[in-house]
This record gives sequence, C-alpha cells and structure tokens, in this order.
Amino acid sequence: DYNKDSYGDYIKNTDGSDNIALVEAGNPEYFGKYSWDPRFSHTAGVPGHPWKYDPGLIFESRGIRNGAEYGWLKSVKELPHPGCDCLLYDGWQFNSMNKRMIRYDEVLLWKAEVLIQLDRWNEALAPINKVRERAANSADWLIKADGTSVMNYHVEIYKPGENCVWDKDFAWKAMQWENRLEMAGEGRRFFDLQRWGNLEEIMNNYFTVEKTRFSWMANARFTAGRDEFFPIPQNQMKWAKGNYTQNPGY
Repeated sequence: DYNKDSYGDYIKNTDGSDNIALVEAGNPEYFGKYSWDPRFSHTAGVPGHPWKYDPGLIFESRGIRNGAEYGWLKSVKELPHPGCDCLLYDGWQFNSMNKRMIRYDEVLLWKAEVLIQLDRWNEALAPINKVRERAANSADWLIKADGTSVMNYHVEIYKPGENCVWDKDFAWKAMQWENRLEMAGEGRRFFDLQRWGNLEEIMNNYFTVEKTRFSWMANARFTAGRDEFFPIPQNQMKWAKGNYTQNPGY
C-alpha cells in the first residue's frame, strides 16, 4: 500500500553507514532483508556487487579511498567501466563524463509536476508510471555471474484503488519520490527541492543524521535566505566597480 505514512521514508541503518561489515561482499543478510528499487543499484556501487553491469567485474571496498570518513558506497552513474575506450587516464586520476543535459525521464516527471499543479493529477499518473515501468524493466541488467539478481528488486506501477489512492497529495508525493530515485547522483536534487520549497527542511534533516557519523560534517547546516546561492567571488565584486550587489548573507 503506497499510501502508508512510511512510504518514501529512509531505511534506518542503526549500525551506522561507516560500518564496512554492513556492506562488505554485498552482505546478503542485510541486503536480502528488503525489496529494492533497481535504481539503487544503478546509482550506488556496493562492495561485493558487480560494477557497471559486468558480472565478471566485482566492486571491492579497496576502491573507496576512505570509507570510514566518506562512506562505503560508490557513485556509479558518472564513472565508466575500466574497459571502456572512452576512459581518460592521466596516471593517478581518470574519468569519462559525458553529461546529459536533459533526460527523457526528467521531461516526463516535469510534465507530471505541471499537471499536478494544474489540478490535473489524474493525467500525471501515466508519465509517472512510464518512469516506474522503465525502472522495473531495468532489473535484467543487474545480475550476478550465475544469472541471479544482484538484489531482491521489486517495483510496481501505481494502480489507483488497488495499491494507492490517487489524489492530488499522493500524486505530488509520488512525483517527488520518482524524481529522487530517478535523478539520484545527477546533481539535480538541490534545485528541485528549492523549486518545491522544502530545501531547508530536507537539507537540515540530512545534516542532523550525517553529522553524527562523519566528523567533517559536524558543523554542517543550511541557512535559508543565504545558502540557496553561492557568494559572488570577492575579485569579481572588485572588478565590477560597484555594479554588483553581493548575494544575501555574505
């Protein structure tokens, strides 16, 4: 039932995300507890799981520079397979970042967002379900060397009257949830949250949890009215000769 209050909540990691034993070797005892959206594996590299859809290439914890300080999961989307001829390597660092400016799934979710705001939330069901259906069909890419699934994947489309009550409030929540899953790690979420008006709340909720796990986040906070923008660099202010006004709070 997607209308439960817990829908969209975080799974609480009571062991702490800096505990390598929790994720090492894909830890079936932990990852087997839940049903997972395939987009987790499209987004996060887990030690012991195949890397970049290659069952013969297993991501290892030694691929993390300092997991105790920064966490043991690795961002997948922008990093290439080591065998790709697109890989750029200069001796100690490498990457290949072909940036997508706009994805079709993002356009579908924008459409749903607009329809909901126009009180046409019933029309928003189709584009949202199209995104979920694609996610469900992507699980075939996420397999081990023996052909079994890397994790227990499960995604259903929204079925009004069967697994949800499709009203305006739920449609809005569903759109935000799909956006969070689909665009994770792509640098979009900050701007989406700002547009929706819940940036301060979500950022500070995140910092409240993470600052207890990582010392370098001890003083992290989001200040509304200031942190939506970076300051204009001081040199630029000087060169502008009074024609610029510094952003608020700086």
